[in-house]
Amino acid sequence: MAATGSGAAEERRVVTVIFCDLVGSTALSGRLDPETLRTVTLRYFALMRARIEEHGGTVEKFIGDAVMAVFGVPARHEDDARRALAAARGMVTGLDGLNTELEREHGVRLAVRIGVNTGEVVVSVDPAARQALVSGEVVNIGARLEQHAGPGEILIGPATLRAAGPSAVTESAGSLSLKGVDAPVPARRLVALHEDDPERVRRFDTPFIGREQELAELRLLLRKLATDPRSHLVTVYGEAGLGKTRLLREWLRDCPAYGEGRCRPYGETGTLSPLAEAVRQVLAAVGEDAGLARLPVHERREAEQALRLLRAGLLADGTPSPSSDDTLMALACLLDGLSRERPVVLVLDDCHWASAPLLDMAGRLLDELDRSAVALVCAARPELLETHPGWGSGRMRSGALMLTPLTPEEAAALAGELVEVAAHRQGVLEGALDRAEGNPLYLEHLTAMAAECDDLPLTVHALLGARIDALPPDERTLLQLAAVLGREFRRGELTELATAEHSAPAESAIGLLRGLMRRRLIEPGGRTTAASPVLRFGSGLVQETAYRGMAKKVRARRHEHAARVLVEHEAGDAAVGSHLARAHRLLTELGIRDDGTDALGARAAGLLTRAGTAALARSDLPWADDLLTQALDLAAAGGPAAETARRLGETKVARGEPVRGRELLAGALDTAEHTGDRLGAAHARLALTALDPRHGSAAHVAEAALELFTAAGDDQGIARACVRIAQDCQRRGRHAEAEALLSRALEHAGRADAEPERALALGAVGISLWRGPTPVARAVARCEELLTVHGAGRPTVRATLACPLAVLLALQGRPDEGRELLAEAARLADGLGYAESALFVPLFAAEVEALTGTPERRLALLDEAARAGAELGATGALPGIDRERARILLDRGDPAQALGLPDPQEAGLPPAESADADGLRARALALTGEPGAARACADRATAAAGDTDSPVVRGTAALDSAHTLRTLARHGEAARQARTAQRHFAAKGHRLGADRAAAFADDSAAAARSTDRPAGREGETV
Repeated sequence: MAATGSGAAEERRVVTVIFCDLVGSTALSGRLDPETLRTVTLRYFALMRARIEEHGGTVEKFIGDAVMAVFGVPARHEDDARRALAAARGMVTGLDGLNTELEREHGVRLAVRIGVNTGEVVVSVDPAARQALVSGEVVNIGARLEQHAGPGEILIGPATLRAAGPSAVTESAGSLSLKGVDAPVPARRLVALHEDDPERVRRFDTPFIGREQELAELRLLLRKLATDPRSHLVTVYGEAGLGKTRLLREWLRDCPAYGEGRCRPYGETGTLSPLAEAVRQVLAAVGEDAGLARLPVHERREAEQALRLLRAGLLADGTPSPSSDDTLMALACLLDGLSRERPVVLVLDDCHWASAPLLDMAGRLLDELDRSAVALVCAARPELLETHPGWGSGRMRSGALMLTPLTPEEAAALAGELVEVAAHRQGVLEGALDRAEGNPLYLEHLTAMAAECDDLPLTVHALLGARIDALPPDERTLLQLAAVLGREFRRGELTELATAEHSAPAESAIGLLRGLMRRRLIEPGGRTTAASPVLRFGSGLVQETAYRGMAKKVRARRHEHAARVLVEHEAGDAAVGSHLARAHRLLTELGIRDDGTDALGARAAGLLTRAGTAALARSDLPWADDLLTQALDLAAAGGPAAETARRLGETKVARGEPVRGRELLAGALDTAEHTGDRLGAAHARLALTALDPRHGSAAHVAEAALELFTAAGDDQGIARACVRIAQDCQRRGRHAEAEALLSRALEHAGRADAEPERALALGAVGISLWRGPTPVARAVARCEELLTVHGAGRPTVRATLACPLAVLLALQGRPDEGRELLAEAARLADGLGYAESALFVPLFAAEVEALTGTPERRLALLDEAARAGAELGATGALPGIDRERARILLDRGDPAQALGLPDPQEAGLPPAESADADGLRARALALTGEPGAARACADRATAAAGDTDSPVVRGTAALDSAHTLRTLARHGEAARQARTAQRHFAAKGHRLGADRAAAFADDSAAAARSTDRPAGREGETV
């Protein structure tokens, strides 16, 4: 599966570069003969190369007296930054020995200055290339840091410090203004470099969370050693960062005698150094004399002799001296003696880096200690089983523990301990938990970096990059192709993408895929079909790292290939369009702008607009917002896109961004009018009238648009226009007319399969069933029928229709059921992302509380609705909220707010709203002693109510008139108006309203009878 095209040999990766230069080389050349100078320079270069290469670096080039080296090419290591710093220190200290020789032989001494920097570069990883050809700003900064360093100094950039971690001890060298770099660079001077001990690079100060089962099994091992002295092998497996070392540290608190040794991927120590380190710690823990004191004399002598042999070899430098067999027998004798008094535990950490001689010695040692209370506990990544497939198999008393990611609950608890900055807590927890996927190390670094940036921490990037680089080349390429497809993909898509890019058949790709799955980089995705199983990356961070590792030009080409493959697999517009959009963005970032790039962007914009429109029709607002935003960005580069802007504007309004929505809709309207797109202009103007009355009356605009939509057969447009006209009918109190229009709207919304329009129409039907002439019992049955027919699997419909149904249930005397429905509506709307639910749910809740709740609760809900309406720019709802507040306050005897309402005649309100406003004003004027004006307003209210078909409006107007008359001491007339209100409410089935009106009528009639005049003659003197 060889890669085609030279671009595949280029990658983007995070590397660390070293620049080292001789100080005073010009003066040196003046003092030495050219031949001597050449000899000195070659010895200097040889020393520098040796120090670089022994830490895994690559010498990029020699430039005069300077050396440039890179760590991370051709292969990355998870600790490249630390390796580079170790190499830099070695280069400085190594000169001490060389200078001793040069001073003796030539009378000269050399000094160097070094700059180290870390960052993303573009590299050539072609094995045929003579040099790595690293390029990027990171190289320039590294060179400039070296120029600012003094003799013997090592200056490092801020990214190097972050990547190296706490093992690097530094001091500030100030913010340096470097040539060719825009902003000052905060440089650090390297003072010391600690060993890469886990205690220094990991957070062990947090509570130990999870791993109860694994900890219990390790504690059981100690009990077995104490009761049955036999040697045991336990290997703890886990991916990097899952907490193997932390688990063992927690367990070792219970061990009386233990020692730890770490295997390292590089170094100058002997092959058995980790084992020697562990044995030295055991001796220090028990004390050499105390540990052997109780042995029989001859056994003690043998153990002491073994110890002397080990001190001369293994314990001195980690080598099996004088021989492996002698070292083995001496170790067995010593450890057997030490384990007589207490179990002995040897821990070898990072065993995936262990050398074959070390693992061989460990296995043979356990055989020799078969009847000794000695346990060897190894911590390793699963790669150990790839390099040593037989490790632990076939051995008695050998066990393995496999660590898995923390559960979501455990990860959340750990994140809570890691996040210390309260201001960033919520965002840090959400983002880090999602990306870390239960890996404690990833979570630790992600939470540490989240407050600074949203990028992948260099430490995690290096760790995963090294893991990817360790793959065979063909598997690495296939992993990159999978990363282009995304976190989840179908096997058939990947194999076809591999076939499109490489000459090998699909069967070859399937074989390589098995290797990736065996390494747990790819895993089954849960959803599968016989034809093409769904697969996914085991970690989203692996996918992110593999994706970022490709050069942008390579990514762009592969995204285009992916789009073609997905078209063949009949993938949706969103999937294909997203790949084309990414290809366009990558090429644009590279400065490649031509006809092909523009055509790519235009095609992507069209597909994303279509996908976003479909998402909006399904009420998937977040997805629609994302797709349409991408489409508009692409369209902006290639010309106007009125439809995209309009759809995005509608989405923004629905999501609670009215200002941005209004801007987009206005722009879409201007573009549509300029290009003669009458349908587009009608849609945009219709949407704008709901936000901005300057664009005309909603009813008039809707009536004009309806004719246009009908002629064009635009079902969605017809549904929208019919709903707007119906809503105007409802404002006028003509609910029978509204229901006919809404029936038509519902029919066309179904044809268009437009979920928002369907929900809007049904919600409006519910309002007419509540406010219109249909009796409550029939209205409840009708709403429930509509929910059954249209609500199954449609959360938008359920959320919208539940609100008026809740009020109808309260009218039936079932307020608790109504409250439950409103709570469900709020949950559904919140999940859908509909911002207007923050306005309408409390409004309908206030109606429910008006029937059975307290005035305080109603006022609180109305205040909540008013705040939401102001934030959403829904100014049309605010006058109604003000009237409801005024009604509550009037019931308490406070007329101030009612008097402050706009005059209904001047405001030009429709009949239903005019009846409400005039009725409130009449009551307020009566309370303030203006009987003539009060009666005039009351008469206008009942007259306006008579122009509606709403029993609720008529009953409310009559009851307001009764309140006015009673305040004016016209008790008999008040009683008659209250009886009229009672009849209207009874006709509706509004039991609570009818009961209240009846009680008011009875009280008024009683008051009339108690006066001096007969109630029947009261009106004659008015």
